[in-house]
Amino acid sequence: MKIFRFFRYKYLLNSRKRHYASLALSIALAHASFGHARFRSVGNGISDIELSLDQDQKFQLRLNKLDEHKHYTVKGKWTMDHDNYVLQFKRSKFDIPSLFSSNTGFQKPTFIEGKRTVKIPAFRNGVVIDGIYCPRLSA
Repeated sequence: MKIFRFFRYKYLLNSRKRHYASLALSIALAHASFGHARFRSVGNGISDIELSLDQDQKFQLRLNKLDEHKHYTVKGKWTMDHDNYVLQFKRSKFDIPSLFSSNTGFQKPTFIEGKRTVKIPAFRNGVVIDGIYCPRLSA
């Protein structure tokens, strides 16, 4: 009976190693697929906007208001939650909920979670920031 237990234990160890290797590979592939996303406004006379989600879980939102001749950069950290990019802003000069809320004719692709937290679905091809549509750039 002891020999049977030994082989059974050995089998369980081998199957766990395969399971953990498979899990590690799927996590690595999932992280690589989240990677780097960029949204950038198309040419307009109001402002140039770029939102870039970097691989180090940080993001930058660059606003260049053409009528005011001012450049703004807002930074923070992002995470993934159920196929959504969750952006957590640091302190900002802007009112974040009003920056991402839109009264344009586009479907509302963002969800405002709080004063400094915004959710953007990862499958969306663009996002509306400050009333301007910013399509996703292919990497």
